[in-house]
Amino acid sequence: MGSAILIGGDPGIGKSTLLLQLAARISEIGKQALYVTGEESTNQVKLRANRLGIDSSKSKIITATNIAENIATIEEHKKEIVLVIFESFQTMFMSDISSAPGTVSQIRSSAYELINYAKQNNIILVIVGHVTKEGQLAGPKILEHMVDTVLYFEGDKNNQFRILRSVKNRFGGVNENGVIEMRRAGLVEISNPSELYMMDRENNVIG
Repeated sequence: MGSAILIGGDPGIGKSTLLLQLAARISEIGKQALYVTGEESTNQVKLRANRLGIDSSKSKIITATNIAENIATIEEHKKEIVLVIFESFQTMFMSDISSAPGTVSQIRSSAYELINYAKQNNIILVIVGHVTKEGQLAGPKILEHMVDTVLYFEGDKNNQFRILRSVKNRFGGVNENGVIEMRRAGLVEISNPSELYMMDRENNVIG
């Protein structure tokens, strides 16, 4: 509890699907998640959840970009909420900073406020960042140093398989990969990733 997780990935790779499934899984164990979207409307998020067969009815979904307003919402429901997801973080801002959302000062200050609040109230914080053409998380590098865990969600949008890669983890090992398959009903963990490398092998080959 009280951890801050940064997840990055290319647009359309499945970050929203992964996090919607996470929020739904939290509700299954009797807890509650807050999903804050800064780019899409709440109806768009709910439509995606319905299309994937994900029950989002027990999760709170709001469209908001002001950090102070978001913290006030979390404070109002903090007895029930254990997980807060911010997507995408580049849209969030603090009104007392004059620079535009997505700038270094806005991202750094917004992250500082949210991470401090999450740790003080034992809330799991997940923030989503875009990945640049160079394959790096957008925004200041300091953001990666501020969080406890950094995950990259990788893969080819034309292929059903995805890899969730840990590059930083204050609570465990790094350079660990999780293999996930994108299906019509959402993302499903591949329990034996080595089977993927055997799928295209021909049978009865010499040797």
